[in-house]
Amino acid sequence: MSPLILSAVLFAALLHATWNAMIKVSGDRLIIMGVTTATTSVLVLPILFYLPLPAPESWPYLILSACVHTFYMLVLVRAYGLGDFAQVYPLSRGSAPLLTAILGFLLLNESMELSELSGLLIIVAGIFGLALETSGGVLQLSRPALFYSLLTGLCITAYSLVDGIGVRLSGNSLSFILWMFFLDGFLVPLIAFTRRPRAVFFNTIKTVWKTGLLVSLLSTTGYAIIVWAFSQERIAPVAVLRETSVLFAMLISVLFIKEAFSTLRVLIVSLILAGIILLGL
Repeated sequence: MSPLILSAVLFAALLHATWNAMIKVSGDRLIIMGVTTATTSVLVLPILFYLPLPAPESWPYLILSACVHTFYMLVLVRAYGLGDFAQVYPLSRGSAPLLTAILGFLLLNESMELSELSGLLIIVAGIFGLALETSGGVLQLSRPALFYSLLTGLCITAYSLVDGIGVRLSGNSLSFILWMFFLDGFLVPLIAFTRRPRAVFFNTIKTVWKTGLLVSLLSTTGYAIIVWAFSQERIAPVAVLRETSVLFAMLISVLFIKEAFSTLRVLIVSLILAGIILLGL
């Protein structure tokens, strides 16, 4: 993996951890997610007129991507309502790379060098170490939170593969990315509108639109970098490196959400950093 792609994906990981933390600490997460996706659609719409359409072969993947992303965002909102950020985030992100690597191998015949595979396994082990941390021998994460966190990881795996294949068939990666963002902005706002009383829905929008706009800018920039990286590099290494966002998430949880940072977590973070180095090499 080139230094450019490596640094770009790490920056995208930082952006991802930041906007997820903002969703976690927000009031009504579903409405903020709806504002975020709708704002993203509006922001990218003018640019679509200046770009060629993605190749016809990529449109089934665009439609499927919109459906998977919508389900992912709904599941993510549910998971954050059930568990702590410091555990839900790493578990949902950590379960995705291994599944992505396996499916990439089975469906796309992608291979990995020994150093990359070693880095992948170390990172996954470290992320699960963070997520499965116990207190007094008892797992701190509830079963519902665990279920929705793992389901979120499955969604991440699905959209990583769908978007990775689609962007390669599109003929223009930027067109594919922006159309993907545009299509993502319809279902979540509609679901939020139907699930909340009208007065609550509109009053909440008045108070959270600035947060939604900022989350939109961070998430759009971060994932655009990732999809671009998918077009330049094999999907599995990019997907794994992106999950190092748990390092940034842990710093955010300690500095801003005021969650614990134990000696064990320091050791696990060091393990993840070792995996990053192996993957980068």
